[in-house]
Amino acid sequence: MDASTTTRTTLRTHVAATAGTVVFYFLFYTLNEWLFRQTEFTEGIAWIYLPAGIRLICTLLFAEAGCAGLLLGSMLTTATYRLFPHDPVTAAGYCLISAAAPYLAYRFTLSGMDLRRSLANLTSTRLMACILLYALTNPLFQLIWFVMRGVSPHFWSGLVVMSIGDLFGSVIVVYLFRFLLSFLPLPRR
Repeated sequence: MDASTTTRTTLRTHVAATAGTVVFYFLFYTLNEWLFRQTEFTEGIAWIYLPAGIRLICTLLFAEAGCAGLLLGSMLTTATYRLFPHDPVTAAGYCLISAAAPYLAYRFTLSGMDLRRSLANLTSTRLMACILLYALTNPLFQLIWFVMRGVSPHFWSGLVVMSIGDLFGSVIVVYLFRFLLSFLPLPRR
């Protein structure tokens, strides 16, 4: 295989991963709106937040392509659901943080927990550590942004609620994917 073919294949793979991330993020955001809208603490802060699990899974699986997909997916959901409609700067920051926070947590797990990019050594313990790290990282960055922008004056209560929402959402989605993967045939050894 020559270099140009390899480059095209890699590009196609990254585009597919990015597009898949956009679709899954948007679908899970829509599902979350339908199921849990009435349990929202304030705008952008939910007690259960399923898209957090998609952010985590797509970042773990697709790294930079997942991060790009999360940015595009966040932009799509922000536009579709009119989040922060009168404040495009807050909306833009929300989208950037939604993509960057899980990626930063992912990069930390690669070095801090000696996690391989192939995820070959991803144990249940390491996965739970990733979930906990992400469930603290994303809310911290989001709430610092929301307080700076005057969107949420409830930093500590918002941090607790958003962390719980990201934690529950991530655990639900991770175990949903694990359950669905159990139906796939295992490769022969």
